[in-house]
Amino acid sequence: MKLTIKMKFGFFLLILLLPLIAFAQSGTQREPGNIPEILDLDDCIEIALEKNYGLLIRKETVVRNAATRLNAWSRLMPSASMRYSWSHSGDDRYNFTETGFTVSNNHYSMGFSASQPLFAGGNNILSLKSSILNYRASEVEYTGEQKKLIYDVKQAYYTAVSAEQTLRNVEQSLERAREQWRFVAQRDTLGLADPTEVSQMKVTLAETELSLLQAQNGRRQAMERLFALLSLPMDRDITLIEPNLASIETPSLDDLLEESIEQNPQIKAAELAKYSAQLTRFSSWSGYLPSVNASYSYNWSDNSMPDGFSEIWDDATWSFGVSASWSLFSGTSRIAGVRSANSGERSAELTLLQAKQTIETAVRLAYRNMEEASARIRLADARVEDAELNATLFREKFELGNSTILELLQAELSLQNALAENVKAVYDFRMAIAELERLSGIEMDI
Repeated sequence: MKLTIKMKFGFFLLILLLPLIAFAQSGTQREPGNIPEILDLDDCIEIALEKNYGLLIRKETVVRNAATRLNAWSRLMPSASMRYSWSHSGDDRYNFTETGFTVSNNHYSMGFSASQPLFAGGNNILSLKSSILNYRASEVEYTGEQKKLIYDVKQAYYTAVSAEQTLRNVEQSLERAREQWRFVAQRDTLGLADPTEVSQMKVTLAETELSLLQAQNGRRQAMERLFALLSLPMDRDITLIEPNLASIETPSLDDLLEESIEQNPQIKAAELAKYSAQLTRFSSWSGYLPSVNASYSYNWSDNSMPDGFSEIWDDATWSFGVSASWSLFSGTSRIAGVRSANSGERSAELTLLQAKQTIETAVRLAYRNMEEASARIRLADARVEDAELNATLFREKFELGNSTILELLQAELSLQNALAENVKAVYDFRMAIAELERLSGIEMDI
């Protein structure tokens, strides 16, 4: 029985500690020291959405607009205030009241007042709707900022991956150049090499070493760009997992266009701007309408504290009233306001149409770029295979003395260009997919 009690107590204690453990782990989950040393694209996007400074600033804008929306409700609510005062005078005060003549050097007073707008020409309702629209617009802008950040992270990630691939290609090219230099130097030692072969190999080796330095700097610069988006220290040493370039089934152009019109944040923002312009037009007519307010006030004062609530009520003064105001003539300001609001609404409608046209054009362009990049990848793969065969063939022929150094170097250059074109085609394909995802909101795994 004792063991059972201990087990129950331990189980109960474990339940209490689990939330604390989870909270402690969540609080340190994304500290810089806990970022893993190997990241894939999804890891980078997750970190950026959590830590990017620009996105966090945009999020605070949403919070402020939420507070503004809450404040707009106050225009529909009554305002009320209370006051109380006490004063003591060095000289006696003589007061004549209904009950007689009193002498005191104290004075007490209290009061209550309230007011309620009954009608303000619709301005209060329109102001509330406008603040709600502003809040929704800030949410749409935040969503757009998220999509842009995801696109920027993908661009930086793919750039870093391409830079890593370029670095590997240059390292392999340098290794081949050094091997060829050793062969030429050996021939030169035996007196079998032409002087131009030696000079050309020296130039090629120096150019390849420079290309290696440039590739290393390019990789470091690409990683720093990615780290800036992730809000990580620039001196981190992180390995990126290169995504597989598997064949994917891309949606049709019509599906992408339909989703882009419905989901794109730029179009949603233009739609909200149109609604806001309509509210402004309605508000411009409110200048022709009256405003009505109700008010109530209660005041009590005496030279002594009251004996009870009934005394406060009986001796107090109060008032209730309704006030109205109506501007009959204010020059041409109201006419100008209505015309300006009508023009603003028409401009917002045209802006919405322009946004839809811009997004449709961008989707069509990205779709064509994706198709072309896919074809370029197939061509680049074939060129790499052909260039590798030619480079191997001319390397063997040069070692046998059946080709010149110029032919060998030309074959090596063709191989380097083919590898570079392959890297560029893969990068362009991935970025076209990323652009389509940003515009349409459709995720396409690659």
